[in-house]
Amino acid sequence: MVGTMACSDTEETAGAGGGAAASTSTTTTTAGSGGATSCPSKDFLDVSQFAGAGANYPKPALSVACDTETVTVKSNGIPHYEFVATTPNALKEQAFTWTFPLMPKVAAATTKIPLLGTAGIAVNGMPIYGPNEAQLPDPFGDPVYNGILDECRGHTGGQGDYHYHALLVKCLTAKSEDVKPSPVVGYALDGFPILGPFECADEDCTAPVEMLSSWEKTGDPKTYAWDNHACTKATCDQPAGVYLDRCNGHVGPSGDYHYHATLAKNEPTYTGFPYILGCYRGTPSSSATPGAGPGTGAGPSTGAGMGPPMCTLPNQKMCCGDKLCDGPETAANCAADCL
Repeated sequence: MVGTMACSDTEETAGAGGGAAASTSTTTTTAGSGGATSCPSKDFLDVSQFAGAGANYPKPALSVACDTETVTVKSNGIPHYEFVATTPNALKEQAFTWTFPLMPKVAAATTKIPLLGTAGIAVNGMPIYGPNEAQLPDPFGDPVYNGILDECRGHTGGQGDYHYHALLVKCLTAKSEDVKPSPVVGYALDGFPILGPFECADEDCTAPVEMLSSWEKTGDPKTYAWDNHACTKATCDQPAGVYLDRCNGHVGPSGDYHYHATLAKNEPTYTGFPYILGCYRGTPSSSATPGAGPGTGAGPSTGAGMGPPMCTLPNQKMCCGDKLCDGPETAANCAADCL
């Protein structure tokens, strides 16, 4: 069970906060120059068809709209299924607005995902976070490994924001977890889709396979999840076979780049980490939460990690006085965040 967080893993940039529920209408357009691309609104759920989080909560609301360059997603942050609390944080309605590229392109270099905050959006309009928690209760530990998520791999943060640290097909579509191939279950904020764990091994899909992360467990991820995993296989840079790159993606049989939500496993060196995203392979939109997140490989891939925000003097703790978890923070460079 997560304790009350002094520095919660909560969205604190554009797209967060309370407010009116979003409309459920969608708009579909076709991109012009650069190739015809349909608006991905068809991949998102019509959440109005579901009962929602419960009688004491607002109905879920979600809209997806596109212009020739951008996809805009609005959500009130209420899951479309029954909410079961696994943290002390009450579920609260939000006023999320995110944008991402309609026609994403693979970038020359990877980009870090946020250490804390939104890295993508699930097809039900819930935020997708990285594979670590905040400072409490287990400093920057792996919430999947620590078993502090609900059955759909989500929970609420300090602002009452429900979000995912892993994704399950059965919670986001009408299909079972082992359906082959897997459908789209979300979008990263660089615009590339996130598919479930199963992929067609060839264009005719005669032999679907389970895709696997190239990251390996090197220590106990109960705390400091990134420091206790490493991506050192050759497939981290050149994905091959069933193994994905360090961002947890690859170019599929149809020639398109996409990510996969890898299944969690309890094996000596394999957990499925980072479960959704290890970094961005494209260029993230301004909706991505800023901050010093992991993912380019210089630190986390070797196990050294960039480390979490921290205070260095004895008996101090971080309190996020500036509302940004953008460490490493010390009493010298961010006094407001250290008490």
